[in-house]
Amino acid sequence: MKLRIFVPASDNLAPDRALAWLLFDAKGGVLRAGATPAAEMPKAEDVELVLPASRVLFARLKLPKVNAATIRELLPYAVEDRLLAEPHNIHAVAGGRSAQGETIVAVVDRAWLSGLLQALDRSGISPRRASCESALLAGGAGDWNVVLGPDHGFLVDDDGVAVAFDRGTDLPLAIRVALDEASARNARPALVRVHTQDGAPLPDLARWSEQAGLPFGAGSQWEKLATIGFPRDAIDLLQGGFATRAGRALSFAGIPRAAVVLAAAIAVIHLGFTAWDTWRLSSERERLEAKRETIFRAAFPEAKAIVDPDLQMARNLGDLRRSRGLSSDDDFLVQATRAAREFPAGTAKALTYAQGRVEVQR
Repeated sequence: MKLRIFVPASDNLAPDRALAWLLFDAKGGVLRAGATPAAEMPKAEDVELVLPASRVLFARLKLPKVNAATIRELLPYAVEDRLLAEPHNIHAVAGGRSAQGETIVAVVDRAWLSGLLQALDRSGISPRRASCESALLAGGAGDWNVVLGPDHGFLVDDDGVAVAFDRGTDLPLAIRVALDEASARNARPALVRVHTQDGAPLPDLARWSEQAGLPFGAGSQWEKLATIGFPRDAIDLLQGGFATRAGRALSFAGIPRAAVVLAAAIAVIHLGFTAWDTWRLSSERERLEAKRETIFRAAFPEAKAIVDPDLQMARNLGDLRRSRGLSSDDDFLVQATRAAREFPAGTAKALTYAQGRVEVQR
């Protein structure tokens, strides 16, 4: 199941603040809907946040073609002059690149997003993604959308870029500016649909159409539109430093849960076999050491302490050979004879013998 939480634009999220939410089944159908404090929401493995458009700012930038990690580092500085904010105070995430080479960048206040996630975490909620509410209306072709509430509203263009505004009788200035910018990009819409929220009435659409120079038409209710799924290319704000908060241990990079469980099972089995093999080798080593000690004691029963059977065996064998009048491998004459056979006459300048070892110097 999936739980979708609609986040308010307030600075602080009080524990008893009622938040609107939707609970979806595996097929995307709405099972339940409600508005309760976070601690009283139904539990779900997949939790996504819908951020208000008034909290997310958008910019179109031409970014260099570098890796994602470098882009994340550059974005706060790339939008600094447009937002008049310090780079360390903002969290910016890049979306897809358009045919014109522009990248849509979503920006949110870092402290606000951090406080929101901390408040939800105290209620036992770990969201996996967070996207702006405008993404629910993205993907049009020459038609824009406006969601109008009793006091506020927001405009959404084809790419999901949103701009929030206060409601008034005339066409909002934010919409006028957005239309002018679209005209400069040769992307002016052919139609703007106006949807209502919380029972708000429609504006004078004829008047807005006249002021904008393009038709505004009546749309649907936001409460119905809010039940559709996010497009796959919607910008997820839980990236970078916020990705570790996103509770993606079982779904990182879109890996199915079954695949993660299978990988975990394989890892456990591998560790089990490794432990068994380590125990087997250790037991074999102990068995061989015990057998070697038994052979040494059988050969030299008078030995009291056994520290290194191989070394002690070699030394005792040398003593036995010398006691029987035979030369040992570490005897000087034996080693000198070997050296004489290996080095032609006249090639050796010096011969040294120390600690049972002969060294030849040329």
